[in-house]
Amino acid sequence: MPEIEAVTICSSSKFYDTAQRAEAAFRRLGMTVYTPRYDFNEQHVQVYESDKIQLTRDFLAKIAKSDAIFVVANGGYAGVSVCIEVGYAVAQGKVVLFSEQPTEFALRALVDAVIPIEEIGPGVQSATRAEVAGRSR
Repeated sequence: MPEIEAVTICSSSKFYDTAQRAEAAFRRLGMTVYTPRYDFNEQHVQVYESDKIQLTRDFLAKIAKSDAIFVVANGGYAGVSVCIEVGYAVAQGKVVLFSEQPTEFALRALVDAVIPIEEIGPGVQSATRAEVAGRSR
């Protein structure tokens, strides 16, 4: 299988600082990185229903263009939107990486690998694809 060349970072807005660290690590590998809209951080701005609908559609399109997703799951947390994104990625046959083991047991069944942000390195591009090749969905 081909290497992972493009990744979408999925994250609760609570963890955007951590997501930006992950983004930098993947960019250092020369990968294409799609990210959440950091300017729509619900910790700092009000996000209206119409915004959320458009953001969700736009974000799923980013996942569709990616080979993998990387979920920033500080403390194992993944919110409702992130759970939707993971389900979509799995349905699209994407590699699913988490920064920490998710606390939600149903999500654990969908994780290909847990890779702490500090450990994002060249091996992530090929090792995860090999793991997925052996996993039946």
